[in-house]
Amino acid sequence: MENLIVFGGKGGVGKSSISAATAVYLADQLKNKKILLISFDIAHNLSDLFDKKIGNDVTQITDNLFAIEPDPDKYAERYTGELAKKARILIKSSKVISMIPDLEVIITDSLQSKNIPLAMKNSLFFQSIIDAENPMADIGEKEMKYKGINQDDSTPIEDRKKIPAFDILVCDFPPTGNMIALFEVPQDNAQRSMKFSLRVMSSVQNSFNSIKKLTKWAKPAAWMAKGIIKDERNDDYKLDKEEKKNLAQDILDILHDMEQRSSRISSIIKGVGSLRLVSIAEKPSFEEVKRAKKMSEPYISIDSLHINRLIPENERGRSKYLDNLYGYQEKYQKLIHNEFSDLKIWESQLLDHPPIGYNGLMELAKNIYNDTPIADILNPLHRFLINPEANFDENPYQIKKIRKNWENA
Repeated sequence: MENLIVFGGKGGVGKSSISAATAVYLADQLKNKKILLISFDIAHNLSDLFDKKIGNDVTQITDNLFAIEPDPDKYAERYTGELAKKARILIKSSKVISMIPDLEVIITDSLQSKNIPLAMKNSLFFQSIIDAENPMADIGEKEMKYKGINQDDSTPIEDRKKIPAFDILVCDFPPTGNMIALFEVPQDNAQRSMKFSLRVMSSVQNSFNSIKKLTKWAKPAAWMAKGIIKDERNDDYKLDKEEKKNLAQDILDILHDMEQRSSRISSIIKGVGSLRLVSIAEKPSFEEVKRAKKMSEPYISIDSLHINRLIPENERGRSKYLDNLYGYQEKYQKLIHNEFSDLKIWESQLLDHPPIGYNGLMELAKNIYNDTPIADILNPLHRFLINPEANFDENPYQIKKIRKNWENA
């Protein structure tokens, strides 16, 4: 991936339109580049903008432009599924945990993708998209094939083509709070839940080990022999000591891979990521982009700002209403230029019709970029872009080093 272009700002200022217009313009000017436009907003509207059903399938718009409105639940399940399954097996294999149903429910529920917040699910999809050599390499058969220009949901999978590797990603992000959650990739909820579950499990079992030194009645086997409790675990969860050890190592390896992936993704975002803030010339939007810039700086380079929906100058004098609105916009237009003087600032006028369809979006793009060189659109501040190579360090958490603790537990 050569460029990761992200659009953020207050809701309702035209982020989606400008994102789509930018993707259309880049695809038109860079015929040899594959471009993917992604909507991360809850209220997806790429389908409305292109007047074409897009949804959760990668959909071809032009020869080299593709779009998707992802369902984050599906990708969160794929991302956390293997880890959650192994963790549940390990947790349920413990007689101690199985004797405390409420604790077992809490631990296992924390590993269900349905309980992961929407912002984190979007973040998981964001990670999978920007991390892989082929952004769709690790998802299912249906999503690995894209809907062609003249295809729809009814087109058989075998008649679709395989999704290509993309050179440029253009992302329409949600408003500031959820946008920051997408950037916080090192803070994986799944990872934190897993570590929490393992700590709880270890603490509970260590407590029982201490009690066992005082009385045999604390031993689960003794309780079962006396009929105090029943072992209702499924045979699938009855593991011998070696199987538990191997499963524990698998979980540690998965956690280590998550940490490695998060670090690598953060480097990619910093290296080739470019945040473009979108505002209109009004106080609420102006204050929002100021907050967004400050909150985003630790994660991504902020390169430019778009001032959208300006009243055209030739409309002055037509009515008192337009003159008042023009004066109000002019005030905040100047404030924005002063506040963000370190950024490239683009402006677009309010069109007399919505930018719908390919032609409408191209009209908006030309309104924004005019004759701006493509190199300046891709890299407005002419930064040195670095796309780090994949780096897999050996997992320092080897089960042999902590075998004694596991055996004691």
